[in-house]
Amino acid sequence: MSVIHESPHARLELDASRKLVRFVRSELPFGELADAIAIFRRLIEASASIDRARYGVLIDLRRVTGRNDEAFELGIAPSRRALFGPFAKRATLVRTMAGKLQIQRLNRADTMAADVFDDEAEAIAYLLA
Repeated sequence: MSVIHESPHARLELDASRKLVRFVRSELPFGELADAIAIFRRLIEASASIDRARYGVLIDLRRVTGRNDEAFELGIAPSRRALFGPFAKRATLVRTMAGKLQIQRLNRADTMAADVFDDEAEAIAYLLA
């Protein structure tokens, strides 16, 4: 995989041979909503040259502590949909059951089909199937 974007908050990697993009969130929490939106904007720009409709995305959230305050979730939703929505398939990796429930709730709110996993190999197999 080649790194196409890296910041203290997130890394975006591309595996063109398998048509797979990997988004990895670091443990560094987002500060203000405006900061999070700016970070997502840079990620969207970094992925603009990828034909996301032909790729799967692995969203690795295992290192981050969830943030579920309503104002933040609602404010970041358009950016989350803009980054992940265009992908052909989405799989999210989480560490805890609470994380799984939160991501399932957000996926329903975003009306984005995505499976949630706690096993990386299973998530990748799902994306490549």
